[in-house]
Amino acid sequence: MKTLRFGLALFAAAAICLPSQLDAQTLIGAKAGINLANVSVSLGSLSASADSRTGFVGGAFAQFGLGSPLFLQPEVLYSSKGSEASDEIEDFTLSLDYLEVPILVGAAFPIENSAVKPMIFAGPSVGFLLSCDSDGSDCKDEAKSVDFGLVFGGGIQFALENLNLILDGRYNLGLTNIDDTGEADISLKNRAWQFMAGVGFPVGG
Repeated sequence: MKTLRFGLALFAAAAICLPSQLDAQTLIGAKAGINLANVSVSLGSLSASADSRTGFVGGAFAQFGLGSPLFLQPEVLYSSKGSEASDEIEDFTLSLDYLEVPILVGAAFPIENSAVKPMIFAGPSVGFLLSCDSDGSDCKDEAKSVDFGLVFGGGIQFALENLNLILDGRYNLGLTNIDDTGEADISLKNRAWQFMAGVGFPVGG
C-alpha cells in the first residue's frame, strides 16, 4: 500500500506542478494491454536475453497540452514483467510485478479534416517492485525494490465527440541492475515491449 500511495503521489505531483498556461484540452483516462517482457542477463563479459514472458499492463493516465503539438503525459501502471526459459529437462519462469510511473513528453500531429492524431513520446519511468516469483518461490529479497528506465513509443489518438480512443506501443528499457544478491559479476535488466489501448475523457478546455 505504501508503494501504491507513493506512485499516486508522483502522478498527482506531475499534474499539480504544471504551468497554468496549458493551452490544450486535458485528458484523464485509463488504458490496458500486454507486456512482451524479458530480462537481459550479463555475467562478466557474457550477455544474453531470456525468452519473453507475456504479462498484463494497465492503469491510469493524464494528458496535458504544452502548446501544440507537445503534451505531457504522466501515468500510473501495473506492469507484469519477467522472463521464461526452457530446456529438455525443465521450464523456468521469473515473474516481476511493478507499479510503474512513466512521465512522458510527446508530440501529436493532427491530420487535416480528420479526427486522427498520430503521436510520438518518450520519457523516464520509475518502477516499484510489488512482487517477485521464481518458479513458485518468493524472490523479492533478491531483487531491487526500484527500477529506473526509459520509455520510447508512439501511437494513434482518435478524437470522438465525448472521448478519445488511444492505441499506443512502446519499448521500456530498464537501466537498473535489478539483481540484489550481491554477486558483483551479475547484471539483470528489464526489457519490455508494451502495447495498450485506452480511453481518455476531456476535462476543461
